[in-house]
Amino acid sequence: MTLEEGLELIENYKKGLKKFLETLPEQSVQLGSEMINVLTLNSKNEISNLESIEKALKRPAKYQSGLNE
Repeated sequence: MTLEEGLELIENYKKGLKKFLETLPEQSVQLGSEMINVLTLNSKNEISNLESIEKALKRPAKYQSGLNE
């Protein structure tokens, strides 16, 4: 997988999570407010984690390891 493909995969996953967050309030009757809060927090944390991974991947490497050979 190339860097571009990985970044695209991350972006698509983030879009999916954001869409999930948009539709989550509609599920409150079935799930209950506590579960909604947990799912919302988990999804927002996951988005933050993905954004951190994106930033790390986009940063130029300071050194070249022999692992890519």
